Amino acid sequence: MSELEVQGAGTLPGRARAVALPDLRVDAPGLVLVEGLNGSGKSTLIDVLAGSLLPRAGSVRVGGWPAGSDEARRARAVTRCAVSFLAPVTLRVHAGLFARAAGVSAGAAIQALDLEGLRPLLAEPAGRMSTGEARRAWNALTTLGDRRVLLLDEPFLGLDSAAAARLAARIEAWSATRVVLLVDHAQRSWRARPIRVAMPEPASSPSAGGHA
Repeated sequence: MSELEVQGAGTLPGRARAVALPDLRVDAPGLVLVEGLNGSGKSTLIDVLAGSLLPRAGSVRVGGWPAGSDEARRARAVTRCAVSFLAPVTLRVHAGLFARAAGVSAGAAIQALDLEGLRPLLAEPAGRMSTGEARRAWNALTTLGDRRVLLLDEPFLGLDSAAAARLAARIEAWSATRVVLLVDHAQRSWRARPIRVAMPEPASSPSAGGHA
């Protein structure tokens, strides 16, 4: 059974142009790096595997199930590029909401934030966090639970070197037992050899709607 599979999805609308999705098959835990130019469709691939954008053709499966199914939703965690906290809501309340969605205890969510040094900010509205603090909290809360597949879209954005190093180490650890599909523009050194997925060059003709 494949942990990730995209077969024959073809071309989808992107934010500024059509996006051609490559075929992809990942059968075992490991790190999958999605590479390509801006606008080539890296985030669109994340959307397809997250089940929020379904191709009209082909097959997209996560954990062996169709990407839009409840079983696939329970098998994966998705860290979007954009941090989407509610500005007036405290970090503690966010921790409880994300914990409930991930099926873990609020204490586990607080512990994940504590590992990022964010416990002193639990009573603060999310809108008062710095860019780096918000990104660290977002990464911690969107990866709660023991999901078989992690989809990470630009999780290093806004992190200082120390926080980036901690995240890279965490990704290495995750990839030993899970599939971690990562979109990251930086060139990083990884201990284990990752699978590299190259997005085709952006098509020249524009298209409406969707994501790039």
